[in-house]
Amino acid sequence: MRNTAQEFAYCEIKKRIIDGKLVPAQPVVEEEISARLEISRTPLRAALQRLEHEKLVERLENGRLRIADISAKEVKELFTVRCKLEEIAVFEATAHATEEDLAELAGLADKIRAALESGNLDDILEYGSRFHTAIYRLSRNETVTDFLSLINDRIRRYRRLVPNHRLERAIAEGEEHGQIVRCMAERDAEGAGTAMKQHIENSLKTALEAVEQYERNKQEVW
Repeated sequence: MRNTAQEFAYCEIKKRIIDGKLVPAQPVVEEEISARLEISRTPLRAALQRLEHEKLVERLENGRLRIADISAKEVKELFTVRCKLEEIAVFEATAHATEEDLAELAGLADKIRAALESGNLDDILEYGSRFHTAIYRLSRNETVTDFLSLINDRIRRYRRLVPNHRLERAIAEGEEHGQIVRCMAERDAEGAGTAMKQHIENSLKTALEAVEQYERNKQEVW
C-alpha cells in the first residue's frame, strides 16, 4: 500500500509540476499536499525525494523544498543535450524504420500541422510528444531513450509557461516534422539529423522567449 501511495503521489505531483499547476519556486508544504492527495507523509516524502532527484523539486539551504525554479541557463543546457541525443535517435531510427513506421510518423506530422492550424496547444504537445517518442522507439537505443525521458519531463514545463502563438508559428513555418519524415523515408540519416537539429534549435528559441515573458510577467505582478 505504501509503494502504491508513493507512486500515486509521485505521478500526481509530477503531472502538476509539468502542467504548471505547481509553479516554479512555489514552496512545497507537505501538510497541504498530504491532505489534498489523502496520503500519509511517509510515501509523500519518498515521492518528493524522487522528484528532487529528477530536479523537478529542489531543496533550499534551510532544508525546505520548493518546486524547481526555471532559468534561461537551464533551458539552454537542457535543449543542448536534447539536441545531441535526438540527432542520435533519429539517425539510428532511420536505419530501422519500416514503411509502416514511416506512415505512422507522417500521420503524426499531419496531426501536428492540423493542431497548429487550429491553435490547439494541447494537441500540439500531445502529437509532438508521440512523434518524438516513436522515433526513440525506432532508434532501439535504450540509453538515449532513458536520458531523453528525464530531460523532456523538465522541458515540458517551459512549453506550459506562456500560451504563446509564436511557438506554433515557428514550428509551422518550418514544417520541421514533415521534413524529418521525408529524410527518413529517403534513408538520409544525415539529413534527418540535420532536420532534427534545426527543429530543436527552433524550439529552444521559443522556450527562451517563454522564459523571458514569464520573468516579465512576474515583475509586473510584483
